[in-house]
Amino acid sequence: MDDPLWEALKDFTREEVGRPLFGKEPTLTPSTRVNYDLGIDGDDATEFLEKLFDTFNIANVEGFPLNRYFSGEGVDTPALFGAIPALLHLMRTGKRFETKQSLTLGMLLEATRAGRWDTEAIEASQRPQT
Repeated sequence: MDDPLWEALKDFTREEVGRPLFGKEPTLTPSTRVNYDLGIDGDDATEFLEKLFDTFNIANVEGFPLNRYFSGEGVDTPALFGAIPALLHLMRTGKRFETKQSLTLGMLLEATRAGRWDTEAIEASQRPQT
């Protein structure tokens, strides 16, 4: 993909996420999930998005549904009750149990192109066409 905006978003993401202590650096694609693949959550998600929206001049940030994509900081008591089924799911399938909607770099690219956040339009643009 030879897209300067995509390259700028990838560079921004790499800078903000940093290098992992162990393992290799994640490959960034439009389908990379910020919350699950990059492990950004809680206060880190808030900081990441604030900086992203500011850097790329994305409007309507007050309409961004943070709780739709990210968990809050600290202990979430209701989520503790889901920990056992989530652990069993991980052991059985080898995949993390996902409780939040995925936020992909492709969605952030769409917002960057549009210059504003519109949840409904952005999520619709990322659904497979049938």
